[in-house]
Amino acid sequence: MTHSVPPQDTSRTSSTSRKPLYVIGLVVVVLLVIGIVPRISQRRALAADVQAASDTITPVSVVTATRAKRGPLSLPGTIQALHETMVYARSSGYVRRWYTDIGRHVRAGQVLADIESPEVDQDVQQGRANLKQANAALALAKSDLDRWKSLERDSAVSQQELDQKVAAYEANLAAVHAQEANVQRLSSLQGYEKIVAPFAGTITARNLDVGTLVQPGAQSAIGSGSGAASGAGMGGQGLFRIEQTDTMRVYVSVPQSFAPAITVGQAAQVGVQEMHGRTFPGRVARTAAALDPSTRTLLVEVDVPNTDHTLLAGSFAQVTLSPMAAASPILAPANALLFDQNGTQVATVGTDNVVHYHKVEVGRDYGATVEILSGIDEGATLLLNPSEDIPDGRTVKPMRVAGK
Repeated sequence: MTHSVPPQDTSRTSSTSRKPLYVIGLVVVVLLVIGIVPRISQRRALAADVQAASDTITPVSVVTATRAKRGPLSLPGTIQALHETMVYARSSGYVRRWYTDIGRHVRAGQVLADIESPEVDQDVQQGRANLKQANAALALAKSDLDRWKSLERDSAVSQQELDQKVAAYEANLAAVHAQEANVQRLSSLQGYEKIVAPFAGTITARNLDVGTLVQPGAQSAIGSGSGAASGAGMGGQGLFRIEQTDTMRVYVSVPQSFAPAITVGQAAQVGVQEMHGRTFPGRVARTAAALDPSTRTLLVEVDVPNTDHTLLAGSFAQVTLSPMAAASPILAPANALLFDQNGTQVATVGTDNVVHYHKVEVGRDYGATVEILSGIDEGATLLLNPSEDIPDGRTVKPMRVAGK
């Protein structure tokens, strides 16, 4: 007996086999959505943040570059007389009399002392006698010459004999001139028996007394005391020291850093501690125009009027100078500097709020501030704490720091 197989529903079987595939596909899609969509959102958010950051103007702190405010420059100085000299003897002899002492004001040409020089007096007398003798010999030679000239016209003597008489006359004439010069020299020496003041001033040293033997000379050593000299002879030593104190010179050594600020004619104030705060106005008369290589200082002379003779030569003084403002360097905060492979730079912010970098030359470092010798001008707006995050050409929002 044959059994027949019932026919199967093929459409139901196919649909049932496809369900797992749909589930798997759906799971894959869900997983893709869960993993990719957040990443895309994050990227979009990051791009939006970057775009927003680029569109936002960065606020920065800025200060203004100013010149250093230098106060008056106060330096120690030494007061000296405008003119000072030692008066020496030009003729040897003994002091017969002296007329002035230390502290006295004298006039130019005033007699300070008399020297007795008998040897010089005798030399003058001898010189004058020799001059008379030479004049007599000259007169005789002149008479002989005139006589021989008349004989030569009559051909009574030869030309050679006449030439001899001419030579004898010229020799005697030269001898007279020599004796006249000798008498003038001796007379000048005799005039030096009077010691006179070379200029008006104050006597600050007297190194002689009556009977002191003096000799001509100009040795630099002088007696340590201001009274009369001790000892028998002066040996070329100065007899008087005279100083012109109507105007005083004050010498100051100015450090190299302030030397460019010193100019001739610049006002100065001179003070002496013993004057109880009194100051004397003066002006820079001249400078050495060169630095002392051992001290790196500039020697400056300040002239101070001293008509009342209050200032004393040799005193220690304090000189106050006011350097020119233009000589002061530009100061910048230390945190305005940027050090990189391009050297030392500062960032300036222009009127258009755009950052520009400038290479600068740095001077002295004061810690919080530094000197800028070149690269920027006074009044420039400097960016504080510059970095590579703020490139050249970047637009910023400057915010001035209080007190800067």
